[in-house]
Amino acid sequence: MDTPAEITPNRSTFQLTAVLLLIVAVVIALFAANSLYGGWYALFKTVHVTFAVIWIGGGFLLTLLGIIAERKNDPDEIAIVARQAAMVGEKLFAPAGLIVFLMGVAMMLNTNWGWGRFWIVAGLIGYALTFTTGIAVLAPLAKKIDASVEKNGATHPETMALVKRIMLIVRFDIAMLLLVIADMVTKPFS
Repeated sequence: MDTPAEITPNRSTFQLTAVLLLIVAVVIALFAANSLYGGWYALFKTVHVTFAVIWIGGGFLLTLLGIIAERKNDPDEIAIVARQAAMVGEKLFAPAGLIVFLMGVAMMLNTNWGWGRFWIVAGLIGYALTFTTGIAVLAPLAKKIDASVEKNGATHPETMALVKRIMLIVRFDIAMLLLVIADMVTKPFS
């Protein structure tokens, strides 16, 4: 039987990715400089939306993969998703969420909208709830699941209970993020 070749990091793939990201950053800066909204606001908004897509899209995808694994009743697959969620939650989602917040503040400082509008307050509250849930609840819980899988296995009752708990919490977290998106896009009661 053939076994797959050992996967090793490919320097040229990393370099290609870095070059592509640099090109995208330069094009974004050019677009922002020539935007209808004015340079700084357009740049802040572009970064804000880009990192919101990364954060919320990534979280939605992980939730969907967890639901699929749950429906297949595959504890090993659920454990893999939980392990990946722990890693990207800490290394990608938390920083992306912080960038979303900072760029939102930067946009507000470059407008005369004021902080008291409903959609701004609702968006900030939703952001605070979901960011805190991610940092204080989901990240530690994903790490507990990972540790339980290592210690007890994916099918152990303790592991399965932790998985059920995180899957319930993440559904509410994603629902909150989707409401924040709707709030930010529609700007209700303005």
